[in-house]
Amino acid sequence: MQGKNLISSDEIRILRNVIDLFVETGEPVSSKMIKSRCRLDESTAHIRKVLHRLEDMGFLHKPHVSSGRVPSDEGYRLYVDDIRTVNPLNRRLAEMIRRRIGQDWRDIRDVMAVTSQLLGEFTNYMGLTMGIMHSRSIIERLEIVQLDAGGGLIVLRLVPDMVRKAYIEFAKDYPSQVLDRAVQVINERIAGHPLEKAPERLDSFLREAAGMEREIAAAVTREAEYLFDWPYDFKYYYRGFDKQIDKQELKNPRILQNLVRLMGERSIMLGVLKNRLEEQVSVTIGKENRVRELEDFAIVTRRFKTDECDGLLGVLGPTRMTYKLVLALLDRTAEELCHVHIREQ
Repeated sequence: MQGKNLISSDEIRILRNVIDLFVETGEPVSSKMIKSRCRLDESTAHIRKVLHRLEDMGFLHKPHVSSGRVPSDEGYRLYVDDIRTVNPLNRRLAEMIRRRIGQDWRDIRDVMAVTSQLLGEFTNYMGLTMGIMHSRSIIERLEIVQLDAGGGLIVLRLVPDMVRKAYIEFAKDYPSQVLDRAVQVINERIAGHPLEKAPERLDSFLREAAGMEREIAAAVTREAEYLFDWPYDFKYYYRGFDKQIDKQELKNPRILQNLVRLMGERSIMLGVLKNRLEEQVSVTIGKENRVRELEDFAIVTRRFKTDECDGLLGVLGPTRMTYKLVLALLDRTAEELCHVHIREQ
């Protein structure tokens, strides 16, 4: 594909028209449709030439020989990169967000659940919210109770009074004194520290240590996502199946299967969102997502911050997405979340 620096302003304008029409109608876009719907002065012959050049550059393609053209992932990328300013939401939508979010809450997780539902309802896509909770839990100590040959029970005691447990499997049998020594060494690393710091402190120990104590610590680390991943909370909401929303993409069995899998295997989306935390705003389209199940989707995320957590708001939908609306919606919602107040229990 030719570089996007070679594209002219006229070609970008026509590409923008193609994408706006395709997002609106879901139908391949012809030169005649562009001229009539966008009220352009150019002839259909001129528009056709521009469409052909855009196709040669890889920004458009024809799903069928006799049909109009549809955007490629590269075309959507150029379109999104060309959005220089995000217009504010209209007053009606902004007021609806304020009413849904702008109140006192008992738990930040309730806010996240309502926010993901709001994003899903407003866009008819999947609303996403991931928060990194400001942990108030400190590790008191970790214990390992041997249950049988090759297995045991991890008991993680936290302050305030909380306990987490997980079954652990070992590659071989360890003498009790070796197990006790490993537990002592692990506690030297994590006891007295915030819960969310435990994984990195254990990883540091694994890089430095050797021998059977390291093997046991590595087995504990394999349970880290359950034991220590406390700060991450993930909510999603999608009403498409309930409301019979007419999304032509869902008529594709592969896309529908991947969407169902994404909803069932939350770890896929949680992993994707964790990698976007450094970006204030992020838009990935199609294969840019680098996850097979997400190659037919676009993800738009925006960071937010409250007194209780930092995190991401997001929307997952087809690449045929109303990007401008989604970006404006995420901006306004993130702004409203800054004012959320959590009542003391």
